[in-house]
Amino acid sequence: MACGDGPFLRLRKFKATEERPEVTLQKLSDGAFVLENSQLKIEVKAGCITSLMDKSVDRELIPKGQKANQYVIFDDKPLYWQAWDVEVYHLDTRKELPCGETMVHEEKNHRVSVVTKTKISDKSHIETIISLSAAVGGDQSWVEVSSKVVWNETMKFLKVEFPIDVRSTEASYETQFGVVRRPTHYNTSWDMAKFEVCCHKFADLSEHGYGVSILNDSKYGFATTGNLMRLSLLRSPKAPDANADMGTHHIRWAILPHQGSLGHTTVRKAYEFNSPLRLVSPASPAVRDAVFAGPPVKLTSDSDTALVLDTVKRGEDDEDVSRGELPKKKGQSIVIRIFDSLGGRARGTVATTWDVSKVTKTNLLEDDIEDAVFKDGKFAVDLKPFEVATYKLQLA
Repeated sequence: MACGDGPFLRLRKFKATEERPEVTLQKLSDGAFVLENSQLKIEVKAGCITSLMDKSVDRELIPKGQKANQYVIFDDKPLYWQAWDVEVYHLDTRKELPCGETMVHEEKNHRVSVVTKTKISDKSHIETIISLSAAVGGDQSWVEVSSKVVWNETMKFLKVEFPIDVRSTEASYETQFGVVRRPTHYNTSWDMAKFEVCCHKFADLSEHGYGVSILNDSKYGFATTGNLMRLSLLRSPKAPDANADMGTHHIRWAILPHQGSLGHTTVRKAYEFNSPLRLVSPASPAVRDAVFAGPPVKLTSDSDTALVLDTVKRGEDDEDVSRGELPKKKGQSIVIRIFDSLGGRARGTVATTWDVSKVTKTNLLEDDIEDAVFKDGKFAVDLKPFEVATYKLQLA
């Protein structure tokens, strides 16, 4: 990503003590709890979030009397291709799944969580953990949900719902290297045909000045109707494979409130959610020094925040790694891929500590297009809306 503190620096800024925990868990009554950090305050009862308060703007995000993180199940009987088609009439069969009692799962200075079990049927159930971590260094906080689903259903569709107190006629859905926007209403027949939308790392519903994103790490169907956001979790078709999706699944998602409309905060947090920081023990002092020295190629802090440095890899046809399918190229090169994530003109600067002799802009097949101006270990990038740009760094 572009500018901002890296994860190591944010961790160094964080310090929780026994005397003053950075996140707290309070029991309201049997099965009801309040989880709170410096930014968010949530109330959980029977596995559902009955209140989500953004303390920084004093705004309640769950409409009065409604519940977020509510599991719902639908009959799933398409007309033709069971494993591929979803028909709009399945929405008329909505049924809420009642949850069991919520209990404390974890209570630490840096994270608290509660756990709830939900019965789907005699053959299926869900164990759900709702967690809130300390807000690190002013970084935007989220509510994380981890679920373990034992799934043995027949032609059923499991989803989870999030009613949000935000109004917009469009919702945004992330896909690889971009965002698509779809209506949140059924004014026309072609609007209604968009009742289920492809979605990768996040979906977002924003009005002027504020919005809420739902992050997810492994599910790709989403829907937003009015102010109701709904993530598709599991289906159970019986053709062509009667055992498709049967068994145990581990699924994660998160609720991310944010000030302003959809922006780089959501994009960055979605990447962090899908590729969480992992603590490792360096094998040698040299490896340790390399880790803390920072990345050898990055976007500088003055780059547009919409820019994402997505890929860093070896050149496909370098002589030492080529598989011989295309002519080999002399020397060694590193290929990087950068894209604009929000649909606007984005400019920035790439800096590298590698010993690079030349930088060339290429197409996706890594065929040279034009040389870039490379000076003092840096070169400029200028991308059009949602453009994906590939650069080859020729090592000296």
